[in-house]
Amino acid sequence: MNVLIPKSRRPKFAVKVTIHDLANIPLVSGFVFVRWHLQDSARGDARGRTDKVPIKDHKAIWNYEREIARVRMVIEKDGMLSDKHVVFEVVSEYSGEKVELGTLQLNLAEFVKEKPTGRRYLLHESKINSTIKITLDCRQLSGDANFSTYSPPLSSGQVFGGITGVIAEQKEKDDPLHVPSQLIVASQATPSLYRKTLTASWQRQDGELPAEECIEDIFAGGDGWAKDSDGFSRGRRLTEDLPYSDLAGTVPGVGVDLKRKNGEIMGWAERDDLRSWTIAG
Repeated sequence: MNVLIPKSRRPKFAVKVTIHDLANIPLVSGFVFVRWHLQDSARGDARGRTDKVPIKDHKAIWNYEREIARVRMVIEKDGMLSDKHVVFEVVSEYSGEKVELGTLQLNLAEFVKEKPTGRRYLLHESKINSTIKITLDCRQLSGDANFSTYSPPLSSGQVFGGITGVIAEQKEKDDPLHVPSQLIVASQATPSLYRKTLTASWQRQDGELPAEECIEDIFAGGDGWAKDSDGFSRGRRLTEDLPYSDLAGTVPGVGVDLKRKNGEIMGWAERDDLRSWTIAG
């Protein structure tokens, strides 16, 4: 870093790094840990690693926290804050053999004006679809606060955006004239606008979780539905056999109707054109 640049144009930040968990691991046993470092920094607090934790239910949980006391960035002549990257390396260990599952690189400059929020990212340079949840909290300590930052983290293509993101990516591949969503998002003025648009497109009904909570629940082993007072999700009640006391009415030849006490109607409770079929042996 050029020491001739005035201190006012070299704002100082304190950065808190939180590594929550790694989900969707295609392994049933072994251990996983994460190494991380701040690029172009030799400071001892600018690097570290999590503990090795066992893989359980295809997931590894750390909730690891570390604070970098002083990170300098430069305000360029155009008023933009210079890049400063944190690199994460995810490593698995089984029977003494270590294998790198993937890496992730995040630009701190994209987070300095963001409210600290845990986000889930797809690993880069990886052959698997595991996602890592990380929170970066950047607090300015000194220097000029009159600067701009580049596109928000959601425009980088790293954040796992759920089914909506998968469908959008497929459209871009199928339609050669389609404008990439990354270019559209990058032109937005505020980081929160894209998230608000994404949230607005999720038409939540009774018994459904908000978009972000739904994704988190699925990656935690759930089914993406809210739980009721009995601890059952609506999705489970619609797909699993429940005790007869939870059902009402009868079905010809079966003795159980799929008309729930809460008023939900399914199948032959309201339709007389449904038929069941058997194949003679």
